[in-house]
Amino acid sequence: MPSDNLLSERLRVRETIERYFFGVDAQDEDALISCFTDNASAEYHVTTPEHKIVSGGLAIAGDVYASCSQFASSNHSVSNFVVNITSDVANSNTFAVAHVIVRGKALLRGLRYQDRLVRDLDGWRVARRLHTPLWQIEADVLPPAFAQALSEHK
Repeated sequence: MPSDNLLSERLRVRETIERYFFGVDAQDEDALISCFTDNASAEYHVTTPEHKIVSGGLAIAGDVYASCSQFASSNHSVSNFVVNITSDVANSNTFAVAHVIVRGKALLRGLRYQDRLVRDLDGWRVARRLHTPLWQIEADVLPPAFAQALSEHK
């Protein structure tokens, strides 16, 4: 693949990963659905007691949507991303940091996504995903007014 085409395809793959994070953070189920092939499979919480396998793009998107709907707020940021593309198949590795507010707690999480994507008429979509939590920090959430009062008091 010529280098300009390869760069363009790498950006398109990354856009799929970013659209997934947008879908989680915006709690946008349609955005999540658009990221997966119909026959996709995903393993979530690999190496943890919550480990689960979900099959089918709609089921994966629905499961993720149900999980992220519990968040009062979240923000996922890619910390680094690599992808290898061969024809219509891409293998990507994404490390991300998630800030999540859930049940009065703030969670800071390190995550790894290992994806196999395929290119179809709609662009790049995830066909296989491994989601591995790497670390997590938990803290109480301070209401904005309380946090501001603390900073003014110093």
